[in-house]
Amino acid sequence: MPSPFFAIPLNMGTGTWIVTIIAGVSFVVMFGLASAGGDYQGLINTTLENDALAREKRKIKK
Repeated sequence: MPSPFFAIPLNMGTGTWIVTIIAGVSFVVMFGLASAGGDYQGLINTTLENDALAREKRKIKK
């Protein structure tokens, strides 16, 4: 049975749809938890500090 949601019918069975939906919802939930608990500002600051140190080391070598 072709699905009207896709241009190319996937012809997936009910079990495959259930697994796909559970996997998609789980991904969104885990991504949300990782985003909420992640220290992205700290990661950015550390990256910028390491970049500045690497640039200074390259200047010293020249």
